[in-house]
Amino acid sequence: MFCYPEHIASEMRKLFLDLKNQDLFRGLTPGEFADRAAHFLADLNAIHAFREGNGRTQLVFFTVLALQAGHPLDLDALDPEAFLAAMVKSFRGDEAALNSAVSRLVRSNRK
Repeated sequence: MFCYPEHIASEMRKLFLDLKNQDLFRGLTPGEFADRAAHFLADLNAIHAFREGNGRTQLVFFTVLALQAGHPLDLDALDPEAFLAAMVKSFRGDEAALNSAVSRLVRSNRK
């Protein structure tokens, strides 16, 4: 079950305050960035702020976050079905597949 609507605002404030306190993931190695970004995305998805369009919104935000953190993503390397499956696993508490998916997007930029 996703976040109850009455808790979305407070959960979003906590999540984004934590992101701010981590300096928006700047100055991290690609592996550290992937770890933290995967955890952030898992939490953001669990909050599920919108009735429709959560995945698209999360991807746009993640793309900008990664760029600003110095880890631009190669979205050509994105496998939408695998990424969705990884997001579902992360919702169940297993972030390993999401970490791998994020790592592939980041590492593919070091061609």
